[in-house]
Amino acid sequence: MAKKEKFEAAISTIAGSGFPVFLRAIKAHTIDPGYKSRLWKSAVVSLIGEPFRWTEKLRYGKKIRDFEIKHDPIFILGHWRSGTTLLHNLIAQDPRMGYVTTYQSVFPNYTLSSRWLWRNMMKLMMPDKRASDNVELSVNYPQEEEFAIGGINSYSYYNWWYFPKDARTLFKQFISFEASDAALKQQWKDDYKALVKKSLINLEKECFVSKNPPNTGRIDTLTEIFPDARFIHIYRNPVAVFISTKKFFTNTIPPLQFQRISEAEMEELIFDVYEMLMRKYLKDRKLLNEQQLIEIRYEDFEKNPLPFIEKIYKQLKIPNFKEAKPGFEKYLQKQKKFVSNKHQLKQETVDKILQRWDFAMKAFNYDVPGNIEIIK
Repeated sequence: MAKKEKFEAAISTIAGSGFPVFLRAIKAHTIDPGYKSRLWKSAVVSLIGEPFRWTEKLRYGKKIRDFEIKHDPIFILGHWRSGTTLLHNLIAQDPRMGYVTTYQSVFPNYTLSSRWLWRNMMKLMMPDKRASDNVELSVNYPQEEEFAIGGINSYSYYNWWYFPKDARTLFKQFISFEASDAALKQQWKDDYKALVKKSLINLEKECFVSKNPPNTGRIDTLTEIFPDARFIHIYRNPVAVFISTKKFFTNTIPPLQFQRISEAEMEELIFDVYEMLMRKYLKDRKLLNEQQLIEIRYEDFEKNPLPFIEKIYKQLKIPNFKEAKPGFEKYLQKQKKFVSNKHQLKQETVDKILQRWDFAMKAFNYDVPGNIEIIK
């Protein structure tokens, strides 16, 4: 494990980008002192991958272009640490469902070819569990597609993991698209649709299911690509989201970043991004009808997920729940039940959450949870 952790810190996941894309991303941001070694090692991996990227493009380009998406995609929405991973992993047990794998998310340019090299290399690099919460990791597990989009064209909000000081600008460029021109947005949509096709080809599945928190602010853009897409929004108490998000970001960012960010800057970033993301979701959900959108409360879902899955399938008219049910039950039997920990928050932090995120507390009908100890 020590070797994996050491190698993981030596390069960043940006190394899975096509080399021209890597250069575009690097040129768009500043690199803080102390990260040059990681930068060059990541650049070398990206450059080595170029022949494999072109091989896949030439070999599979036409197949991807000609592939027909026959079923409306399903998009799981929700801010980070709101239960999206559990919901995604569960629905992925439906044998019809395809998704971006962890391998594809890091190496999207050689998903269908050269796996003998890159996937095995990734297995050596990856830790067995996620550092932030001990969630089991595997190259074949369902994953968020935002890293993959960044590796394909650099038009990804997840560039913020590398350049955290620029997170707000990246939001406006690649989530709301208010700071991007029409041509860039169209390129993003074209590449996203191609990514969905490649995912289905890769796993030989029928229907694409996505879990990608940035998509929570992209309902308008996603329905431009897939007008009849289905959406599941899972939401959680904002106070719990703040605590869990801070821990998750703090533990996840060090092996990836090329910019330093202080604890105070990180907290302010969490406040800003949550507000931007959730305000946009609350505005854009009006674009969807009840057969396109269902909202799930995490605190209820985690207690007994299966009835909620059945409700999702019924309301969104997703077929084959009965056929998929044994897979759901088998997955749930393997999941450990976690006891909610007692958390401490300073009074000033609680006051700030209640002030800045009051709109969400009211929209989703939450109070400060009982497992929070407020300290002076």
